[in-house]
Amino acid sequence: MLTQDLMIPRTTTINDVEITYYDSEDTRNHPDDVLVLIHGTSGSTAAHFGFLYPVLAARQRVISIDWAQVDPTRPLETDDLVEQVTTTIRHLLPGQRVILLGYSLGAVVAAKIAADHPDLVDRLVLVAGWIRTDLQQILRNDVWHALRRAGDEQALREYSTFCAFGGPFLATKTLSDMQPGMQAMTFDEFGDQQMELNRRIDITAEAETITAPTLVISCTHDQMVPTRHQLALFGAIENSRYVEIPTGHAVVFERPSELSHHIQQFMDNPDQYDAGTIIPTPKP
Repeated sequence: MLTQDLMIPRTTTINDVEITYYDSEDTRNHPDDVLVLIHGTSGSTAAHFGFLYPVLAARQRVISIDWAQVDPTRPLETDDLVEQVTTTIRHLLPGQRVILLGYSLGAVVAAKIAADHPDLVDRLVLVAGWIRTDLQQILRNDVWHALRRAGDEQALREYSTFCAFGGPFLATKTLSDMQPGMQAMTFDEFGDQQMELNRRIDITAEAETITAPTLVISCTHDQMVPTRHQLALFGAIENSRYVEIPTGHAVVFERPSELSHHIQQFMDNPDQYDAGTIIPTPKP
């Protein structure tokens, strides 16, 4: 099936909020093997999972949910995003458990769902996620907000690119190479709310209650959510295993094939590695 046949946006209204989602549907008669994707800050299915979605959908049913702004007059809360995802899953798959994958802020949301709604999550994949925001993240967030207030979108694009991509990856590129991706960046009020939410993340207590088999994926050159955060998730979630990919935070762009390899391996054989295992990184 062609990518454009899979990446067709659909909408549903949940609690008076219109939610956009994508559904590859089930063509392989595996109704219990559904993977749900949750994007990261200021992202979307198209922006963060443009490669992963069709690749993973070749092997199982994949649903991806785009967040929608709830109330611009108050701060965004993690529970707002949790409610959008859980309600949409229950609407599309009543009474069914899913494999939940979250990237970046989406990993925070996925972890909280696994903790608060264990009946909904069969397995969990956390990519570049974190438990509690620390000073390094707050300082980066401060600079982002200062550039946003200054209205210098080109500087904000360059700063975001610098933070998102790993040094080794950028060392192989030119500014011209990165310009198309930078120009595709958009900034809006809902993105501002998500960036403000990033400053207040603390799911320490919830992470320790997660029982679903979990794969924690870390990015060794990540400046936005350094590896210590994924190691904290690995330590907090008893039934978890851990793997590193040599990339920056933007693993979905830098090394999507390697990322999809680890995800699919966990989908196909979740018991291949015992809980507590540090999975070897494949050698080139």
